[in-house]
Amino acid sequence: MRLFYEKIRENLGLACITSYLRNSGYSTRAINLHGRTPTDEVIIELIIRERPRFVGISIMYDLHIIDAVRLVNCVKAADPEVFVAIGGAFCTYNAKLIAESVPGVDCVVFGEGEITVVGLLDRLTSGRDWRDVPGIYFRDADRVRGTGMPVLPDLTRLVWPARDVLRANKAAGIPTPVASTFTSRGCHAKCTFCYAPRQPGVVDGFWRLRPAGDVVDEIEYLQRDFGTRFIWLNDDNFGGAFNDGFKHAVEFAEEVIRRKLRFSFHCEFRVDSGLIDHEALDLLHRAGLGSALLGIESGSPGMLRRIKKGTTVAYNFDAARIFRGKGLDLDPGWIMVDPQTSVDELWENLQFIVASDIHHIDNPFLLVNRAIALRGTEMFDSITEPLAPADAVGQEGPAFTVLRQARRDYRVPDARVEALWDVWSRLGGAIADRKENQVPFLANRLAGAVRQARRADPRGRSEALTLLTGLRQWRNGLPGLFATFLNFGLLLADADPDGLATRLDAELSRLVDDYDREHLGLPFEELLRHVEFEFGPLLPAVEVQAA
Repeated sequence: MRLFYEKIRENLGLACITSYLRNSGYSTRAINLHGRTPTDEVIIELIIRERPRFVGISIMYDLHIIDAVRLVNCVKAADPEVFVAIGGAFCTYNAKLIAESVPGVDCVVFGEGEITVVGLLDRLTSGRDWRDVPGIYFRDADRVRGTGMPVLPDLTRLVWPARDVLRANKAAGIPTPVASTFTSRGCHAKCTFCYAPRQPGVVDGFWRLRPAGDVVDEIEYLQRDFGTRFIWLNDDNFGGAFNDGFKHAVEFAEEVIRRKLRFSFHCEFRVDSGLIDHEALDLLHRAGLGSALLGIESGSPGMLRRIKKGTTVAYNFDAARIFRGKGLDLDPGWIMVDPQTSVDELWENLQFIVASDIHHIDNPFLLVNRAIALRGTEMFDSITEPLAPADAVGQEGPAFTVLRQARRDYRVPDARVEALWDVWSRLGGAIADRKENQVPFLANRLAGAVRQARRADPRGRSEALTLLTGLRQWRNGLPGLFATFLNFGLLLADADPDGLATRLDAELSRLVDDYDREHLGLPFEELLRHVEFEFGPLLPAVEVQAA
């Protein structure tokens, strides 16, 4: 559980709204339900005990709408008079749809919510009509009305995000070495799969900056109060655009170096941001840059043009090469399949992956992904014959009404690509899940068994040590397995035998089993059962007591 909590990333949108409300004099409690599964009864009891006048619910991703609807129902069951607002990234382009579909929601906030939510509370507490606050949708009798674009906060006079998650962890004795903040908001680019280019309320440029000194002041505070050693910079595009991006990044790095701060950070930027520059990367590295997500997306010229990435394959290749040459960890933004992908383009993607070495990352199977056409993006608008989302088929209720319209699933015209995707995503997803969610606990249990064996016989090599060595080799060999996995599938797709999907499933499953046997001696699932039987449970029993 300590590993789990240390990996939690704060919801910065919620943290910013919380801090703005407190700065305006409102008593606010932020509750983190990430990773928890409270019953309806627990939620209802919480609302009755706290007696709030206003409840705000944040939805980051589309599937979160399911829990959000449940929370709304619980709040209204506890007290029908509580004002309930839903906001968050998912609501920005689905606000009207949610207001139409979800009973019990008093309003839906879209765009950046700090000024909007303070405006709502100012009117609610003073008895004034809240229905003219910019940046919301709400139901008015039998129709839904909107109030126009939200007012955005001035980032030069930002109220720092509240740190409720960190404070709660610290109070519970859980270390807080990781925190999140941002140096900018928005992005100047026009990628078809992203809705940042259509950000509501922006009137003075899509990329807005915080003063570098203010960001570094906040990082100093995080280090002083929470012992922060690693910062997630949650900017949509840390590097901005060319000269402006270069200047912004250099100013931030120089301020960190001037104050002699010691921390590492991760950020996200495009390969045309101006930061793919020896001087800029050297300076950022000195300031603590350890890793970054680079928006490479594809190694196919046709795909790059289609998604309006604005870069070339050669530029992407140079960016990956320069980045790795600096000793920085590369986290490539990548789209393997989009609505028009061909087998030839998949070959181009594989050739780029191997030539640029971008699959030598912590979990290469995370590169097996598919563009999601979200409402608000150009890609969403381009899909004329959408499929029903698989996770909403046959499901009833307001949440699934929203899900069916919030994104457009699609079938790629080339049936071979669909067959590849079906097997790649299923088998590759299982390998990625093993690497992320099973290997850490498995390795921990085996390491414990090794320590016990050494105390009993310091000169002996136990079975646990042999398995632990094999597990390390299994992990380290994943880039090679990934390249072989893709190559084998593409060769079969080129041959296009009868029953391609069945052949792909059988051959690639055999490939993965052979890989497991080579390094572990038996298939992965059998290894899990063997370790549980021989060395005990992977997770210790935890006693849970009522508060």
